[in-house]
Amino acid sequence: MKDNDDLEFFDENEDKNNGRRKKKLNDDDLEKTHDSESLEEIINYYYENNEFEKALKYVNILIELYPYNTESWHRKALLLDCLGRYDEALIYFDKAILLNPNDLEIIVNKAITFDNSEQHQKAIETFDIVLDIDPNNIDALFNKGLSLERIENFSEAVLCFESVIRLDEFHKDAYYELGYCYDFLDMLNESISAYRKHIDLSPYNFNAWYNLGIVHNRMGRFLKAIESYEMCLAIKPDFSSAWYNCGNAFASLCRFHKAIEYYQKSVELRSDDSFTYHNIGNAYEELEKYEEAVYYYTKAIELDDVNYESYFSRGNSYYTLKRYTEALKDFNMAISLCRDFAEIWYSKADTEIALGMIPEAASSFSTIVSLEPDNAEAWYDYGCVLIDNEDYLTAGKAFNSAIKLKPNWAEPYFEKAKINFIKGELEKGDSNLEMAFSINPSERFEYNFKEDWQIVLDFLVNRNKIVKS
Repeated sequence: MKDNDDLEFFDENEDKNNGRRKKKLNDDDLEKTHDSESLEEIINYYYENNEFEKALKYVNILIELYPYNTESWHRKALLLDCLGRYDEALIYFDKAILLNPNDLEIIVNKAITFDNSEQHQKAIETFDIVLDIDPNNIDALFNKGLSLERIENFSEAVLCFESVIRLDEFHKDAYYELGYCYDFLDMLNESISAYRKHIDLSPYNFNAWYNLGIVHNRMGRFLKAIESYEMCLAIKPDFSSAWYNCGNAFASLCRFHKAIEYYQKSVELRSDDSFTYHNIGNAYEELEKYEEAVYYYTKAIELDDVNYESYFSRGNSYYTLKRYTEALKDFNMAISLCRDFAEIWYSKADTEIALGMIPEAASSFSTIVSLEPDNAEAWYDYGCVLIDNEDYLTAGKAFNSAIKLKPNWAEPYFEKAKINFIKGELEKGDSNLEMAFSINPSERFEYNFKEDWQIVLDFLVNRNKIVKS
């Protein structure tokens, strides 16, 4: 090292300017280079460092110097593809092919550009040109499989990837894509086998472990799914989706505390995911911690205020907490977002009953039976609400619909008998009551309907309260 006395003081700005002049001089010198080997080294350097615009600049110089060099046109096409300038890339692939029509690698890369530009059918047709010449061209087979995947033709994609593996049993990417295709084809055992073979060849591919977990989860093998997600997280601990899906697997095993732990880790990594907050709320609801459930459903709604499921779930928690007004507000909001889900209407009707809003509850049940006309229980509940609303005629029709759908069910007959006794139609009441007792003889008791009809009516009213509770 030099002594301090030998160090020269300098102006910082002057040095920066000199540096800029020096770099400009170097670029100018490079542009004047006529040495193809040097230009290719520069192009490769910029390409490997993802500086595609700079690489393109020197490819253009190379083309000017050597206009009949096939590889120069090919490289220009590849760089334009990397820059997303697909139409231009295709032009230069054609120029390269014109110079060397037998170079199958150029045709394969042209097909890949078609695929990148979402012209998947043209890509497949171009891969087929290669395969007509060389049926065992692995690159063409593999990439054709990818194009077929993108148009969701998974059956034909499988044939491509299987052909690749017959030619190269260690082609790890083909096993991965096979696992993906088999999953979509519901060939879940085959999917697991393919992912396992990929993992044998590439054990640190966290995506493969993650996808394996997804398939195990679909098969209901939740412990196996958890093992796969845990392996994924050991490799990539900041993979929020793996934490989330591992939480789902724990929830499926009713291990809700563990599920919450994993969901919480997921939101630490991705705090804007409404689905994770919703699932935390659901886990707390399963644990009967309804205040906590409300808190997390609210967080989910703050992030996604058009997800009816979060309003519906929060409404159910409010209902359990007997906060009926807030529950009804949530059910109404859920219905405004999803009108055709009968279960929400059911919860709305129950809440309206709890609030003493009997006509509104009857209207809600009317919607339920229009959505589910073959639901005997819905017709029965509709009839019960109509009795409370003193609409006996419509109630009777509702019970008749329930009986038609479920003729060996005693409850609608008991309710019809109640209507008859309320209206003083004693013989009809006795007939319906006898029908109910014949289906459910354990409840039979002796009575004289002409003298004891009030006792019978009290029995029916009190019995209904017991059944409802």
